[in-house]
Amino acid sequence: MGATNCPETPRQKMITMMYLVYTAMLALNVSAEVIQGFKSVGTALHESNKNLEFKLKDSYENFRIADSLNNGKYDSLYTIALEVRDLSNDIKSYIDSIECDFIGSKVASSVSYTDPRTNKEWALQLRDEGGRAQIENVRTALDSIGFAWFTDKQLEDNHGPAQYFIGPDVKNPDPNLAAIQIKNKIIEFKQKVNEVLGMDSIKVQPAMKELNLSDGYNKEGELVPWEVNTFNEVITGAALVTLTRLKTEMMNAEYAVVEELFKQVSKGDKKFSNIAMISRPRATYILQGGTYETRINVAAYDSKQKFTATVNGQHLTSGDSGTVIFRTTCNTLGPQRITGTAYVTGDNGVEEYPINDVYFVAKPAGVVRLDGLQVMYAGLENPVTISAAGVDARSLSLSIEPAGQAEIIKSATEGSFIVKPRPGAKKLTLSVNATIDKRTTTMGSQSVVVKDIPAPIIKVAGVESGGRLDKKELTASTVVIPIKNPDFLLKIDNRSIRIIKMLVSVGAKEETVNGPRFNESIASMIKKATKGEKLVIQADVMMPDGKPKSVTYTATLR
Repeated sequence: MGATNCPETPRQKMITMMYLVYTAMLALNVSAEVIQGFKSVGTALHESNKNLEFKLKDSYENFRIADSLNNGKYDSLYTIALEVRDLSNDIKSYIDSIECDFIGSKVASSVSYTDPRTNKEWALQLRDEGGRAQIENVRTALDSIGFAWFTDKQLEDNHGPAQYFIGPDVKNPDPNLAAIQIKNKIIEFKQKVNEVLGMDSIKVQPAMKELNLSDGYNKEGELVPWEVNTFNEVITGAALVTLTRLKTEMMNAEYAVVEELFKQVSKGDKKFSNIAMISRPRATYILQGGTYETRINVAAYDSKQKFTATVNGQHLTSGDSGTVIFRTTCNTLGPQRITGTAYVTGDNGVEEYPINDVYFVAKPAGVVRLDGLQVMYAGLENPVTISAAGVDARSLSLSIEPAGQAEIIKSATEGSFIVKPRPGAKKLTLSVNATIDKRTTTMGSQSVVVKDIPAPIIKVAGVESGGRLDKKELTASTVVIPIKNPDFLLKIDNRSIRIIKMLVSVGAKEETVNGPRFNESIASMIKKATKGEKLVIQADVMMPDGKPKSVTYTATLR
C-alpha cells in the first residue's frame, strides 16, 4: 500500500520530531574555538568601552573648562555638546540594559566565578524567581569578569537572539522589541548630529558611518532589514558582541561630534592664555602587531606657533596644523597608557601641560562560520561567512590551505563566500585575513573536513528500502525516486540527483533498464512473483558533483 495511505502514528511523529531536533543541533554545532573567540572579543570590547568612557569624560571636562575660562563665551557650543552627550547616553544606557536583561532572562540564571587576583568567590543570581533579570547583578558580572564566565552552551544557541530582539515573525519584526528600538534611537541620534553641525556634519561622517544601519543580504541571498540581518539566525555569543560593539561605535561617534564642536572654540582666535591638551587617537582598539596613532592638539592655538611634546619617551614637534603625531607599534596585549608633557610657549614663557590617554591591544580574533554543517562537501558550493571584531567586513578576505584544493567565490554580501572543494580534498584550513593600513594580518583559522556527497535514499511507490510493497500497485509507469540523505543539510535541487540505470531482480530473475522507470517486462516479472519474495534494485545514481554512486534498494512483496 502506498505511503500516502498509511498515516503516521503518534509514536512515528515523535521519532520524526526528535530526529529533526538532532539534525538541527548538528547544523548549529559551533566549535569551542569560535565560542572562545566571542568570549575574548566581547571581553576586549567591554574593557575598551570603559576606556572610551573616561576619554569622553575628559573631553566634556575640557569643554567646560574652556567655557568657564572665557566667561561663558562658548555657552551655546557647550550646551549643544551636552545635548549630544545626553542623547548618546540614552542610547548606550538602553543597549546596556537590553544586554543585561537578555543575559539574565534568556542566557544564564546565575554565575559563580573565583577572581584569580583576590581569590574572592562570586556567586550572583542573574534572575529572580519570576524569571526577571537582575540587571545590576548581570552588570556586576560583566564589569568584574567580562565574557569569560559564559559557558559554550550558553553562547551557541541561535534561537534566543531572534525571539528576543525581533520576535517570532522574521518577515514582520515586532517594533516594540529591542532591535527596532535600537535602530530608531540611532537614527534619531544621526538626525540630531546633522541638525547641530549643519554643513560641518560631513566632517564626522567617517565615525557616523560606523553606526551602519543598512539592509543586508541573508544566506539565501535575500535583501532583509538591518534588524533581521543582525539578529536572525545568529548565535547568542555573536548577538552579545554586536551589542557591545554598538556601544563602542556610539561612543566613537559621540567623541567625533564633540571634537568637531570643540574645534569651533578656537575659530578666529590667534592668541590664548589657557590651554587644554586633546589626544585624538585613530582607534583605541588595536590588534596585536598593529600601530597606535594619536594626534595631540591644544584647545586653541596660533597656527604659526609651534609646540613640542615628550610622549612615552619620544620627543616630538607640532606641524603646520598645530598637531603632534605620536605613533607606536603595539605588541603587548591588554590596556596600555600613553603619558607625556606638552611644552607651549606663551606670553609668560614656556608652560607645561600633561598628556594622558589609554588604548587597548587585542589578539587577532577572526571567526569562520559554515552556513551548513561543520563539514564541507566536495564538488558543491558551500556557503561560508567570516567576521572579525573591530574590522570592517570590506577589509576581510578568505584564504584556504592547501592551495588549489578548493575554489573561492566571493558573494555580493561583504564577508560572505562560496567554497567549492575539489574532488579528492579531505581537509581544508580556512583563514580570515584583514588588510588594515596596507598590512595583512591573519585573524584566525578553522579546519574543516571535506566529505563526498552522501548516497541518496531511494523510494519505490513511496516506500523506502526495507519496507513492504504491494506488487499489484507496481506498473510499467512506476518511478523509482531518489531522495536526499536526511543528514545532508546543504540545499540541493533534487532534480540534479537522477537514476541513470537500474538492475532489478526478483528471485532468480533480473532485468536491466536505463532511467528510473520500470518497463513492461519488469512489471510482469513482479506480478508473477510469489508474495514474500524480495525485490532488489541496484541503482546507479548520478550525483550533483557529476560522480555516480551505487545505491541498493530491497523490499518484500506482498
